[in-house]
Amino acid sequence: MPKENKKTPFLIAISYLAAFIFIRVMVILAGSANSEIAQIVKGGSTLTHFHIGRNIILFGYHIHHFYFGILLIGIAGWLAIAGAVEISKEKLALVYGAGLGLLMDEIGLLLTWGNYASSLSYLLGVFLLGLILSIIYFPRFWRSIHHGISWVKYPLTLVNRFSEMVINLVDRVIGTNGSDE
Repeated sequence: MPKENKKTPFLIAISYLAAFIFIRVMVILAGSANSEIAQIVKGGSTLTHFHIGRNIILFGYHIHHFYFGILLIGIAGWLAIAGAVEISKEKLALVYGAGLGLLMDEIGLLLTWGNYASSLSYLLGVFLLGLILSIIYFPRFWRSIHHGISWVKYPLTLVNRFSEMVINLVDRVIGTNGSDE
């Protein structure tokens, strides 16, 4: 893999790690997971409709930071697909990685039904970072795995055909004839 192709995934990995560590430390220092307002909301009280402090409460719901992570991932993906020329690929990689870090910090919470301190968060967070770094630094290994797995080609072919059909249908409906405007 040429050096310039390693830069973007490396930026994703670095911003992912920075966001993961930053938000984990901030939650631990602030005690957000066990704050009084968090306990009130967990208890099912609808008295608190709006609160911004150690936790964010909107309409009685605790807004976890994985929502902000999903938002950042979505924004970076949209801008990358839409081809925002004023925002560089490197900046989008940083936004994407930060969103991924926020999401992965709470993956244990999501998978264990509310246990933020679950070791699953750390395990999956480190696993994902290792996977990203291994893809960057060991591309020949991953290419050999890809070529060695013949069954992967069939679902990808079906997905490719389906996506081409959808794109052709959209082209017919809006009349672009396959040209980007």
